[in-house]
Amino acid sequence: MKNAKESKTPKGWWRSMAIAATVVLGTGAIAYGWLRLRPSPLSSPQEGAEAVPAEAIMALYIEMDASVWGQLERFGTPEAQASVETLIAEFQQDLAQDTQLDFNRDLKPWIGNVMLALVPNTEGDRQRLLAIVGIRDKIQALAFANRVKGSQDKELQEETYRNTTISTVTMAPQSGKESTEPESYSIAVLGDYLAVGDRPDVVKAAIDTAKDNTSFAREGQMRDLLRSQPVETPLLQAYIANLADLQELDGSESPPAEFAETTPGAIVAGIGVTEIGLHLRTLLSVPEESSLNTPIQPLANSRIDRFPDNTLALIEGSHLDQTWTQWTEWVEQTPEGNALLAQLRAGVAQFGIDIDREIFAPLDGTFSLGVIPVAGGRPGLSSTLGVGAMAFIESSDRTTLDASLDKLGTLAQEGFGLPIGIESTTLENVSITQWTLSMFGVAGETLLGYGWPEANLLALGITRPMVELALTPPTNNLAQNSTFTQIEERFPPSYGGRMFANVEAIRNSLDLVTLQTQEVLTPEAVILLETIQGVGMAASPAEEGVSALDIHIPLVLAD
Repeated sequence: MKNAKESKTPKGWWRSMAIAATVVLGTGAIAYGWLRLRPSPLSSPQEGAEAVPAEAIMALYIEMDASVWGQLERFGTPEAQASVETLIAEFQQDLAQDTQLDFNRDLKPWIGNVMLALVPNTEGDRQRLLAIVGIRDKIQALAFANRVKGSQDKELQEETYRNTTISTVTMAPQSGKESTEPESYSIAVLGDYLAVGDRPDVVKAAIDTAKDNTSFAREGQMRDLLRSQPVETPLLQAYIANLADLQELDGSESPPAEFAETTPGAIVAGIGVTEIGLHLRTLLSVPEESSLNTPIQPLANSRIDRFPDNTLALIEGSHLDQTWTQWTEWVEQTPEGNALLAQLRAGVAQFGIDIDREIFAPLDGTFSLGVIPVAGGRPGLSSTLGVGAMAFIESSDRTTLDASLDKLGTLAQEGFGLPIGIESTTLENVSITQWTLSMFGVAGETLLGYGWPEANLLALGITRPMVELALTPPTNNLAQNSTFTQIEERFPPSYGGRMFANVEAIRNSLDLVTLQTQEVLTPEAVILLETIQGVGMAASPAEEGVSALDIHIPLVLAD
C-alpha cells in the first residue's frame, strides 16, 4: 500500500505548497502567541468551501484567531511548552529552507483563516492540494507580492483566466540539493482571499467554482454539515464528503458497490479548546439504506458505582450482540472480509463453540469493563501484576451464557497444558465459579472468577481481589473521581457508550524514569503523559441520520 502511494506522489511534493504548508506551521505558532491578527475575512467554513470544487474529497478549516489559540497557553507543563516551541522552530526552519519563505516576514502580517482541500486531479491520478487563504491585510499582502516579484531566486509567470490573474511562482534550485523538478505554486486573488495550488489547473478549478456557484459547500449533505459547528471554540474543523472516496488516496481499487452502500457517508470533525483542555467531536452522516444505520441505544443501568475511584480505565456500552451482527454484515460485503469471518468462525468452532449463538447472542444488555490497580502486600498473581480487571455483563439468556463459560473453562483446563482447576464456592452470599492455577508452590491462585449477584447480571473478576471487589461495592466509586466528573459533565445528556482513561493515575503507577531509560517510552511520550490528565469518549445516538462521537481531554494547567 505504501509503495502504491509513493509511486503516485513525488517525494516532497508538499514543499511546493509554500504558502499552504507555512500556514499550517503558523497554526502551531499561534498557540504560543506569535500571531496577533484581527478576525479573518474567511470567517467560516462555509465561506471557504464556496471556492472549493464540489468534487473535493475532503477539506480542513483552520481558525487563525490568536485569541482562540492563545487559550492553549493556559495548559501544559513547562517541559511540554518548551518541547512544542522547539518542534515549531525546527519545522519553521526546515520549511523556510524548502520554500525560501520566512513566515514572520512574508506571511504573518496579512494571512487570515485557511481552508485546505484535497481535490481530484483531472489530468492524472495524483490528488491536488488547494488552499483558500483569507487576506487580513491587503497592503501587507501586496508588499509580499512585490517582494516575490522582485526576488532573484524565483521566476514569476502570469496568465489571465476568466478575468482573474493567476501568478505561478517557480523557485530556483537550492545549492547542495540533488537536481529535481523545480518546485512551484500558483496563486490567484478571489476577493478577500487567495486560492493557492501546486499547479495552475487547481487554481483554475477554484476560480470556476467561485464564479459558477458549484462548490463543495453546495454538494448534497455537506451543505448542511458545513453549517454545523462540532465544537464551541474550534481550532481545526475537517470535512469529508464521502468516506469511501478516501480509499482512492492509497491507490487501491474502488470497493464493490454493495460495500460502498454500507460505508458511512459524510463526516465533520472538529477540535477546540474548553475550560479543562481539548474537545474533539465527530459528526457522522450514514445513508438511510446503509446497514450501519442502526440506532445507538442510550446507555442504561450504568455500573459506574461498582468501580472504585482509582480505576485506571473503563469502557461501558450495550447490545454487543447487535454490534457483532452489524459488523459481520459489513465485513461480509467483500470477498476478503467474508473469508476472514469464515476462518474466525471455523477456528472457534473447533473448540465446540458457536461464536455467533453462544458468545455474542447472549450479550444483549449493558456491559462495563474496568482495569483497577491492586495494592501491594497481597500474595499471589494480583500483587505481581499490580493491576486487575473486572466486568459486569447484563444478559437475558443466563442459561446460554453459563453454558458457554463452562465450555471455556473446560477448554482452559484441557487446552493450555497447565494445572488449572475449576472450583465452586460462595462469596458475599453469591455462588461463584473460579478458575485456579496451582504451580511454583502456589496452591489455588485465582485466575478468573464469576457469579450472578443479580438474576440477569454476570460479574467477573481477573485475580481474587477483583472477584471480591466485583461483589462488594466500593466506598468511594469512580463517579466521585474529579477527572472523570469534569469529563462526564461535558458529555451529551444521552449517549450509547463511553470510555474513560485516567492518564494521571496510570502515569503515577508507572516508573517513567525507568521506562525512558530502557527506551520503552520516548522523551516525547513522557512529556505527553505528564501533560494529559485523562481521556473520555462517548458515542451519542443518531439524530436525523447523524451520530456523534465526543472526546474530552483534560490537560494539566500551566504553572
